[in-house]
Amino acid sequence: MLPASVLRQLYVQGSLKSGPDGAEFKLKNMLAPATITDLKISVDGAAVPKDKIEVVTSSGRYPAAQLEQQGYKFSVRDEVTVVLKGLTLGSGPHKIEIKAKTREWGELSFDVTDVPR
Repeated sequence: MLPASVLRQLYVQGSLKSGPDGAEFKLKNMLAPATITDLKISVDGAAVPKDKIEVVTSSGRYPAAQLEQQGYKFSVRDEVTVVLKGLTLGSGPHKIEIKAKTREWGELSFDVTDVPR
């Protein structure tokens, strides 16, 4: 398992914002390739339902609930937007906890704090 201090490099600081579908933030892989097979997100200690999480890439949209069946190959230098559908954020800092299962690295877990722009 990779340490949280290293995994925090995946998060694009300053990317948290309210989009047309809900809250969103970006992840950019500058570490190593990984196939994501599960994704769980909590914001300020509240779990976001899996059916409200979507990974948006240059090649399409991946609902978190489908990752287990097909997986998403998160290659080095890839950037994705994680959309939390229907979630609205107030101003001020928010703690985001990210947990992912990958084929190559097993369970990954880290948290970040960001302020919506």
